[in-house]
Amino acid sequence: MQPVVSQPGGSRSLLAILAAAIVLPVVLAAIVFPTPLYDTRELVAWGRHFPLITPVHPPMMVWAGGVVDRLFGPSGTAIVAANQVLMAIGFAYLYAILRLLVERTMAIYLVVLAGTSFYAVFAPLSWALNADILQLTSWPAVVYHFLRARQDNRWQDWILLGVWAAVAALTKYNAAVLFLAMAIGVVALPSFRRCLTRPGLYVAVLIATLLLLPHVVTAVKFGSTIAYGERHFTGFGSIGDTARRVGLLVAGYLPMLLPGAVIIAVSSARRMINVRVPRFAEASDELKFIVIIDLAMVLILLGMIVGLGLEYIARYGAPFSLLAVPALAPLLSWNEARRDTCERQTGWTLSGLYTVMSAAVMIAYLGPASHSGLQEPTADAARLILDDWRSQYSCGPGYFLGDRQTVYGIGIAAGPEADSITIHFIPATRWFDPRKLEDQGAVLVYTLPQVPAHFAAAYPGRAMSDEKRIDVPVLRTHNGKTKEYFYRFVAPKACSK
Repeated sequence: MQPVVSQPGGSRSLLAILAAAIVLPVVLAAIVFPTPLYDTRELVAWGRHFPLITPVHPPMMVWAGGVVDRLFGPSGTAIVAANQVLMAIGFAYLYAILRLLVERTMAIYLVVLAGTSFYAVFAPLSWALNADILQLTSWPAVVYHFLRARQDNRWQDWILLGVWAAVAALTKYNAAVLFLAMAIGVVALPSFRRCLTRPGLYVAVLIATLLLLPHVVTAVKFGSTIAYGERHFTGFGSIGDTARRVGLLVAGYLPMLLPGAVIIAVSSARRMINVRVPRFAEASDELKFIVIIDLAMVLILLGMIVGLGLEYIARYGAPFSLLAVPALAPLLSWNEARRDTCERQTGWTLSGLYTVMSAAVMIAYLGPASHSGLQEPTADAARLILDDWRSQYSCGPGYFLGDRQTVYGIGIAAGPEADSITIHFIPATRWFDPRKLEDQGAVLVYTLPQVPAHFAAAYPGRAMSDEKRIDVPVLRTHNGKTKEYFYRFVAPKACSK
């Protein structure tokens, strides 16, 4: 009997599908959803100052938004495209980790399933450059360079480990969960404990510390980001509320693992993929390390939820679920006689699924449906408001102030000259300049009616104009929907017409 020789075409086709899935959110942004959503608008507005801290977060995501804005302006399409480039780097690192554990074709197959998950395809439209999605780049990089440094003890990997660890920590403080889990893995495995005697590990720690130090000093000095993080811990709650948060922890794994888990289940039932749980004692040290850090992260999160009352949101699970893929990979092996069939059927399934879903989204949102955020006419509204301002004043406005879901969209679309800030974030915004507000005035723009009262309470000496209203057609949809905005002017003292 002749051995079965698999052809490389199946893997190439799957990689082409992965590339299409990475590009798909960019296409949807360009054609259907041109406006960045609320979190993304905020990070662009803050990123125009490249701050060491923000009112609530460490700064990596606002730096990323600031770079894209500096190069391309506040374009939703450009922001999603930048996000997808970074996500592709993360998937390249995931593939590199998988190659340490499984053979090449299985590694490609699993990266494709992760890269065509519901999270990877649709989350960028809502959360482009947000911290959780940026961690899909930095967390696999941290794990990969540590595994390679442990194997080869090369300075390049130790240095990159330190750099990527700093990037992860500057993206979101929950990187501490990853670092703690990795420390547990190092202590638990004798072959990994030898890393503690290598100078490279301490050089990596030094590099990460030096890169983090300016942010840490600033965060400790002003305290806003630390206080924001502390507000996520509410203490031990009711059994029902704790169960809800634990359920969200579990649910956070699903968007990244679906539809890949369904495809693997069907392929296993059709005997195209074998699923076998290997003996842990027989596993490689790299696999043991991956399994330990995945289990440790789950246990740490459970402890934080149950014991400290962490208010967990399902979308926090993106980087945790991505690192679950290498832990699950060695459970799978090919039925080589049917591998080509499995790859081909998987390709057709994924192509059909996203062709149908993309067509449905385009038909719906270019026709009878509309999305209040992703199709919001922020640029048109900003132009109308600025035209009104310039008809009355020869300078300014220095600021756009208002509620979070309104002010950042209008503010970043109005141009880089004016800053945009929600009123309740002003005390924690290090770059806010009261003299700029005094001299150049501000536009209060809002949909929440309490905004003028909040401004009056914060600045009782500043007069506001009468309220005005504009109704602007929502973008790209043909359902006739309009977006309603209210605004008032705070006159500049440095100029008037």
